[in-house]
Amino acid sequence: MKTSRRNLLLASLGAAQLALLGRFGLRSASAAPKPTGPTKLLCIWLDGGCNWEHIFTPFTASGIDKFIRPPEGGNHPFGYSKEQVRNFDGTKADLSDPGTARKLRGPVYWNDADPTDTSNPNPLSGGSQIYRPWGYSWVDPKYKLHERTCVLVGADQGTAAHSSGIVASMCGVAGSTFRAPSVQAVIANYMAPFFPDRPVPNASLGGMSPAAVGLPALVTPYSLTSMAMVESTISDRRGSAWEGLRARTMVDGVGFDGKLTGETLPLTVNDEMILQAIRSRKGRSTSGTDAQYQQLYETTLGVSKTIARDVLSLLDKTKGFEHLDADPLYAGGALATACIGYADTCGPVRPTGSYDFALRLLKSNLVTSLTLRATSIANTSFDVHFSGGAVAQTSHLRIALEAIGQMLNEMQLTPASSGSGTLLDETLVYIYSDFGRTFARSGQDGTDHHPATCGILVGGNIRGNQMLGGYDETAEGSPLGAPVPIIEESGDKVTRPPTSQDVAATVIRAFGLQPGKDFFIPGGYGEFEGAIQPG
Repeated sequence: MKTSRRNLLLASLGAAQLALLGRFGLRSASAAPKPTGPTKLLCIWLDGGCNWEHIFTPFTASGIDKFIRPPEGGNHPFGYSKEQVRNFDGTKADLSDPGTARKLRGPVYWNDADPTDTSNPNPLSGGSQIYRPWGYSWVDPKYKLHERTCVLVGADQGTAAHSSGIVASMCGVAGSTFRAPSVQAVIANYMAPFFPDRPVPNASLGGMSPAAVGLPALVTPYSLTSMAMVESTISDRRGSAWEGLRARTMVDGVGFDGKLTGETLPLTVNDEMILQAIRSRKGRSTSGTDAQYQQLYETTLGVSKTIARDVLSLLDKTKGFEHLDADPLYAGGALATACIGYADTCGPVRPTGSYDFALRLLKSNLVTSLTLRATSIANTSFDVHFSGGAVAQTSHLRIALEAIGQMLNEMQLTPASSGSGTLLDETLVYIYSDFGRTFARSGQDGTDHHPATCGILVGGNIRGNQMLGGYDETAEGSPLGAPVPIIEESGDKVTRPPTSQDVAATVIRAFGLQPGKDFFIPGGYGEFEGAIQPG
């Protein structure tokens, strides 16, 4: 099945309207130019909706006074003052500039002289808060992760419902179902002709599956939540299920249409029989039924190729965290184990997501698009309606981002599979949540769903050390996004409030895909101007 605007719009517009769009066909992935930027996409979903303003500060000084609570909380810090805000590169933040392009900045909760300090008062808070180190991995001068990071601020999700918001972050369009393919599937489809040896183009380690609406079966997402799941789904290692069935013979490849494809495939006897049975049903019913059979045929071929690669043995040999563990700051202590309050809740930082498994998949070059779910210690999500939720999220979100920062620094220390640069150079990392949350009026508040959200882009082809966008500081209550320079799909430059479509389009554009030729997002879309490296 070829990628086309017809397929992409089928769910959102309906068949009656498709004739109007027939002249706007998208080119197939195989006809697209060879990628020159990142070739892998890592998507990290922060479960539940985030109060991004606890971590990043896209406000002027007056905005901080208006929307952010003064510092309080002692060993459970919440809120911050203007004096605590600093650029992540260590320079002084210009809090008088109302512009929507700023250096990456936020409140300092850690002790620069001793990042492991969790007992002394933070003088920047006026002594009202005790040092907490989480988030330091983003500013650590040894790794300078902030120089690879761009935060897109204030995008309107078009919804404040969980599932609809997750869909919006993944494909750009809010809804109970996907009305366009996820960015993960779009990138996996585009890269497939260039990286045919990656057996799992689109994998999910948890959370909502990144749908491949209208795209070839090849990029239908695999659910791989653990090594045990790999063993049971795309491996022939289990003797009880595969006894006597493992033998493979090299045979000429045959397409669903019965024509030779020109490739040679290692197939089992079962594979050959199943594929032949599916081909024999072509033309017996409707074209729609044939399309379903073709999807089944392509999926069967893809699974067979993946099993033949023996991916389990490759993963067994590949380490996740290895290079960063040589740094004693992250190998143990406060940046390895986090405690809320006076050890009210404690747990290791890295297992808050499938980060080690994700690193193994990326390092072994088995995947193109990879999605994982991120929480905090004790599997705490960020949906904090309860009393005291605002305080809880401040710590839990920082812990989650500390774990993510450590993963990304491991990627900076890992050579790229291409042999040029690092794993982070060849990977674009997209961090998102369901939506934003209402701004707390006190530390005892919970926070509710709010459509204005942020997306974090790190790594391949991203212009780093910046925040693009902001909030409407004239608003009362919880503000929506401020107008920001956008490059529309037509190429026109405008200034308007950003949307979820714009975030999704910026992710896709960072890979070099062209609007209207390689992808389409219903409802109109543009790119955050300045987010992507020029050229």
